Amino acid sequence: MTVELRPAAPDELEAVVRLFRATFGGAPNADDLERVTQRTELERTLVGVDSRGGVVATAGAYSFRMHLPGGAEVGCAGVCHVAVRADHRRRGLLTALMAEQLRAARERGEAIAALWASEAPIYGRFGFGPAAPTVEITLARTHAGLRIDGPVAEVELLDTAEAQRVLPELHTAVTRQRPGGIHRPAHFWPSTLAPLPGEGPPQQIAVLPGRGYVTYRLEPEWSAAGPAGTVRVHELMATGPAATAALWRFATDVDLAGRTVAGRRPVDDPLLAMLVDEGRAQATGDWPLQVRLVDLVDAFGSRVYAADDRLVLEVGDRQLPDQAGRWALHSSHGSGGVSRTDEAADLSLGADVLGTVFLGGVRTTQLLAAGRLRQHREGAAARLDRMLATEVAPWHGFMF
Repeated sequence: MTVELRPAAPDELEAVVRLFRATFGGAPNADDLERVTQRTELERTLVGVDSRGGVVATAGAYSFRMHLPGGAEVGCAGVCHVAVRADHRRRGLLTALMAEQLRAARERGEAIAALWASEAPIYGRFGFGPAAPTVEITLARTHAGLRIDGPVAEVELLDTAEAQRVLPELHTAVTRQRPGGIHRPAHFWPSTLAPLPGEGPPQQIAVLPGRGYVTYRLEPEWSAAGPAGTVRVHELMATGPAATAALWRFATDVDLAGRTVAGRRPVDDPLLAMLVDEGRAQATGDWPLQVRLVDLVDAFGSRVYAADDRLVLEVGDRQLPDQAGRWALHSSHGSGGVSRTDEAADLSLGADVLGTVFLGGVRTTQLLAAGRLRQHREGAAARLDRMLATEVAPWHGFMF
């Protein structure tokens, strides 16, 4: 059966969502469809349609802006809704869809593509790598004491309407503090702050005016010893130490709760250093943001560098072959970039490895020790790490 790949028609959006949800063993309801409709960029949504007119494959993208080391922002294709119906797998549909998404990102002038990978090995084949690791932090209420105080008394709960007015500016301010942060578009906020009915306890929104906010749910639970609920933090964004302390104190001191769990947090979250009893916190690996360079010249030319140096990188890239080959990466006084060269390579690496180390959150030396790249000159991997080093770990937390 032949399959046609093309942009989705407006009346196919429901079929796209149903296919995507079915891949994860579920089905959308009317509210879910409405939320996806608010966010979806139909012109960036591709479908594979069989001869009967059925949607059997899909891949979409959001038009984002990503914050790079040094403060610059570049276009970022947020790849989403990738799915192939079970009876059409192993036919090259995913490869064709991803190739088209990457080509389209290049045409739109986006330097980077990013995604959350439910099965990371799939996307490594397309040049994506885990560039921004995160952790899930679990903290017992009895061991949540902090070394510094914050203005907890100033934290106030907001309704959804007020939150939509004040939270976007705070989110933007905190996003600018770290490389890898993706700015949340305006049309994402309504569904972010008004989750679907039936998803569990209602979401609470608390703000420290002008300095940060936290969104969370209380999942009730009772034991023989009394209440033992879990506070599930969805997002905590703070502009400085005092705001961080205030919002964490608020989130860890909720009535009827015994613990607080926060997923997709930065690996160097200040909370972990604020705790009086650091050893009581559990910080386990969580979803990393997968990053892929779509335009090497734009990406490397837009970030800053921590060390002056010059290295020749031999890049392997099957999806974007014009990016394959040897590139001289040079940096001086913080600025730098890449240019074509015929010189001998210092390092040989694939597009997935290059995407992994680009933001400075994963060491090239670690990947070298794991056999993920080749080093042709002693010390070259460590030199690349010094060039790409950042003051704080890259981080992006919200799912898309």
